[in-house]
Amino acid sequence: MDKEIVIILKLLLERTLITTKELMDETGLSIRQITYRISKINDLLKSQKVPPISLRYNKDLILKSETRDAILEIIQQHDSEKAFYLKKDERLAFMYLTLFINLEYLSLNHFIDAMKVSRSSILMDFKDLGEILKENGVYIKNNRTNGYYLIGSEMEIRRLMIKIVINTLSINRDCKIFNLFIKEYKLDNFQKSKEIISNLALKHNIKFVEDRLLEFIYIFTFLKARMISKKKSEYEVSKIPNISVIKLMKEYNFTEDLLYSFENGNMIQSFDANYISAWIIGISVGSTKDKTEDISIISKIVIRIMTRFESLSGFHYMNRDGIFEQLYSHFRPAYYRLLFKLPIYNTLCEKVKTEYKELYKLVSETMKPFSELFDQDIPEDELAYLTIHFGAILFNGNESIIPPKKKALIVCSGGIGSSAILYTELKNLFPELHFLLPIELSKLNDICEPIDIIFTSNYSAELMEIENPLIKVSPVMTLKEKSQVKREVYMLLGNTFLRQPRVEEVIEIVRKNTKIISEDVLYNELQAYFSRMENFSIKEQGEFVLSDIISENLIRLGVAAKDWEDAIRKSASVLLKNDKITAPYIDAMITTAKESGPYIVITKHVALPHAKPEAGAKETAMGIAVLQSPIEFGNKGNDPVKYVFCLSAVDHEKHLQAMAEFLELLEKEEFYHILDNAKDPSEIMNYIKAME
Repeated sequence: MDKEIVIILKLLLERTLITTKELMDETGLSIRQITYRISKINDLLKSQKVPPISLRYNKDLILKSETRDAILEIIQQHDSEKAFYLKKDERLAFMYLTLFINLEYLSLNHFIDAMKVSRSSILMDFKDLGEILKENGVYIKNNRTNGYYLIGSEMEIRRLMIKIVINTLSINRDCKIFNLFIKEYKLDNFQKSKEIISNLALKHNIKFVEDRLLEFIYIFTFLKARMISKKKSEYEVSKIPNISVIKLMKEYNFTEDLLYSFENGNMIQSFDANYISAWIIGISVGSTKDKTEDISIISKIVIRIMTRFESLSGFHYMNRDGIFEQLYSHFRPAYYRLLFKLPIYNTLCEKVKTEYKELYKLVSETMKPFSELFDQDIPEDELAYLTIHFGAILFNGNESIIPPKKKALIVCSGGIGSSAILYTELKNLFPELHFLLPIELSKLNDICEPIDIIFTSNYSAELMEIENPLIKVSPVMTLKEKSQVKREVYMLLGNTFLRQPRVEEVIEIVRKNTKIISEDVLYNELQAYFSRMENFSIKEQGEFVLSDIISENLIRLGVAAKDWEDAIRKSASVLLKNDKITAPYIDAMITTAKESGPYIVITKHVALPHAKPEAGAKETAMGIAVLQSPIEFGNKGNDPVKYVFCLSAVDHEKHLQAMAEFLELLEKEEFYHILDNAKDPSEIMNYIKAME
């Protein structure tokens, strides 16, 4: 079988239904190429005596259960029989790992023999790998004494190895390249390592989500091989911070037991044991129940993050303790990743930035002051993870009062953040289903009650063998993906959804009667239209832009105030006068400001007071007041305050886009110039509208 046939077979297994157009989009093949390969697949199915695949352009391909079972068997047989051929990116990873474990002498023939490729291919690969490494200050050298070897920062050399492992597992979810490498160089057996690590993690109460455990095993295997190769790295590695604190933590005890359990583990120096411990903290799940030595400092940072996000977004937490626990579990490992500058790769990053762009903007602004702690900007991958957590908090709907008849389960291996937001999105998509809390694959056998449908972010052989209807989903879904999931669910469970207009059918009608300039654009616009949305984003109907919540009669210039409380009262008076709030809402803003301290001063010279909706918010609105004289609010870094923006929000969601636009305005020097020099509120309002 060629690789395109294998790809089609796997897509057919992963989807309950799929159209030929979607097959073309996923594979990059033409309709003729798809048709040819489906005929080849049907030849294979004929020998299995199961129903063939019926192919009709832009019609759903739906597999009968016996056909699906036969395809699964074909793929499993193919995977077990085929020789493993290294693709370009796999060869580069293999070569880097070979250099990384620091063998005594590596010649060109060594790489040719190990990867079974030509001399010219290896030379070209060395050139390409060298260019990639050079960007990170790492270089490949070659001489008669040492052969091929790496030079550069030891910390960077290690970071690159960790990134290669995370990258490969995140994108391909394929361990074959690493298993091949381990076999070639006779490193620690994967299954044996997994057993040792799992048992020790249980003993020391170290919690890994499934994906992180897989990463840990491979990274530890490669790190240990380098560490025992007598590569001198003490000076650099010993500079990682908080050494004395690390030795008091359970992760350090775990590391000591881990090294004792492996052959040659006693050859690893204490400074490298510290490095492993620090890295373990950075990938495990944090918990306040552990009462670790760092709980005080991490807790203070998490509380500051929560308070600043609350100040910037206008959101008020309903379950502050539960939200604190959730954010702490993510931020403790993130804190150490940032502190030690360990690499992180978030495969959902770009999708989060697109699908949750307003929330991502709010989270980015929330985290800006914390960059100083780590002497670097917070990486986008970390910001995307935090956005996922805040998204799960913000968009979590209420539980249904009447339990639905059908039960759904989410199996997610990516951890609490991705599973939480997936849980929320699916609950909102299918209010008629009762969703059990998400679980990892290893806990699936513990579920005793009957399940009608299972959603998973990670297809695996174990899942494909279960009898329950199974649907693969992305942890963060685009509009198109949500529509696809709806079709699959309602087809499996029965609903009138499929009798609604289909995008593919409408396009086919349009194609017959007129010329289509861009089929992709038409497809996206129709998809958005049928989903009752205005554009291809997560923006819901009724969501406000900034000009929706500000008007000329809510803007006051030259406001005289004697202190910060008087400034808030006078600034909020326009909201009261225009029936946007009740009088108690102003008192609640003052109380909130006293409780949260100077956090309402969100940036230089800008205060953003607000209160909970139930305190007296009648409409979503924002008042703007430019003070006659700046006033101290008690924030040393951002005082004195000259601009007060009083926010009234009636819920936690619809004003988020407006707040994201507001934060962008605060980054523009021109906006402050307008505020300072405006003679009439209309000048400010016109500027705001022009910026949208």
